[in-house]
Amino acid sequence: MRRFVFAFALAMSPVASPAEPIQDFEWRLLAIDGLLVDASVTTSLRIDAAGQVTGQASCNSYGAQNGAELPAFSLGPIRATRMACDKLTEEQVYFDALALMETMALDGDRTLILTGPQGRSMEFVLDRLDSLTTCKTCPPTE
Repeated sequence: MRRFVFAFALAMSPVASPAEPIQDFEWRLLAIDGLLVDASVTTSLRIDAAGQVTGQASCNSYGAQNGAELPAFSLGPIRATRMACDKLTEEQVYFDALALMETMALDGDRTLILTGPQGRSMEFVLDRLDSLTTCKTCPPTE
C-alpha cells in the first residue's frame, strides 16, 4: 500500500522542465571565469520562454536571442544601447564572455552557471547581497 501511495503522489507531482526555473528570473552576475566581478555594478540576465535574453550590463541594456533549446545556449548577435560610462571595458568583457557560452545549468535554486569552451564560465545568482550567496565557480580561498 505504501508503494502505491508514494507512486501515486510522485505521479501527481508537477515535474518542472529544466528551463522553467531559469526563465523569467532576473539573474545577477557574480563571477566570470571564476573571478568575482565588481559588486557595485549591477549586471543582469533574464531569459524568457521564447528564448529572448535581455538584461543590464555595466552601462547599457542589451538583448539577444538564444538560438538553442535550454539548457543549450547559443546567442545570436547582442544588441545594446550606446550609453557611455566609465565601465565600458568591463561591459565589453561581459559581452565577449556571454557570446561564448554554450550551456546553462542551475546549481541549487539560487545559482545559474553558464559554461563555454576551454572551461570558461559565468556565474549568476538571484541575490548578490544575500548572506547565503557564495561563488561556486571561484577557486577556494585559504
